[in-house]
Amino acid sequence: MESPAVLAGSISMAYVQGLLDHLERQGIAPAPLLAQVQLDPALIGQREPRIAASVYVDLLELGMQLSGDDNLGLHLGEAIRPGHFGVLGYLLMSCATLGDALHRQARYAGLVGSLGRVELDDEPARPGCEPLVRHSWEPLLPRLQRQLAEETLACWLRFGQWICALDEPPLEVRFRHPEPADTREHQRIFRCPVLFGQADNALVFPRRRLATPLGQADQQIQCVLDGYAGRLLDGIRRGDSVLERARQRLAQRLPEQDIDLEALARELALSPRTLQRRLRDSGLSFSRLVDETRQQLVLHHLRDPQLELADVASLVGFSETGSLARAFRRWTGQSLGEYRRTLQPLATP
Repeated sequence: MESPAVLAGSISMAYVQGLLDHLERQGIAPAPLLAQVQLDPALIGQREPRIAASVYVDLLELGMQLSGDDNLGLHLGEAIRPGHFGVLGYLLMSCATLGDALHRQARYAGLVGSLGRVELDDEPARPGCEPLVRHSWEPLLPRLQRQLAEETLACWLRFGQWICALDEPPLEVRFRHPEPADTREHQRIFRCPVLFGQADNALVFPRRRLATPLGQADQQIQCVLDGYAGRLLDGIRRGDSVLERARQRLAQRLPEQDIDLEALARELALSPRTLQRRLRDSGLSFSRLVDETRQQLVLHHLRDPQLELADVASLVGFSETGSLARAFRRWTGQSLGEYRRTLQPLATP
């Protein structure tokens, strides 16, 4: 089967701190917020710990409810600062050009979090238009895709403007989700055509901007941080944390349909109690970990037009397609067919 690297895994507390800081400015205290999603408030102010990506989505959803802000994703992206990116933020600032920074951002995005896939590619040629590039993001989780996409692209725009010391808008911004009833905040932040119901989530801008020099470039610091970022990312991909290792093993074992806490703990060389405690530290129970791993694998497998629904069900441990269909509607509010139709433009060469 596919590598479990397609799964959303964890988010750095440095990035979570950006959400907590923004909500605190709205009068929402961080400690009770963390407690509501069963995270230890002692995590506040720490930079190294990581929490489950889905728990970050819980926090974002709770923040929307408490703040009443339907544009929380946009406003959060606008408010994020370089320090919330941890090591990656300082690495990007040390790069020589915007292009160098964006390529590293795509390469090391997992250091900040694994909520989606990041790509930097050439945009198809347009008649009478200079060469363009697109900086795109594809979500890995089914919930709050509008908020997460808007947060990500607004964050990229603000960070890019900050490190370049240039206040230039993109040529175009695209979102996969439908157009909201009120798009005034989108226009204020992006200041360019914002298109909805598109095949991707992307910032589009002239390729020449990749050559923009960065004012804080420092080759020596960049080399040091490149090496450090690479080692940190390798650790995440190897599954050095219990959460990452547990997701990888579950993804491999789900087709067997008989995975349980005790069996997973044995494979990880842990006691069941230790595994439960480590998962709880990330904000998850074992049952939620299994359910979320299934969600993400299903979303991934549905993108393969060669797989029948019965094949997808088998790959994630469902005994029949009906069980998969019911679970998918619970996860996304859509039928399998409805969701797969939205992926057709992405599967076209």
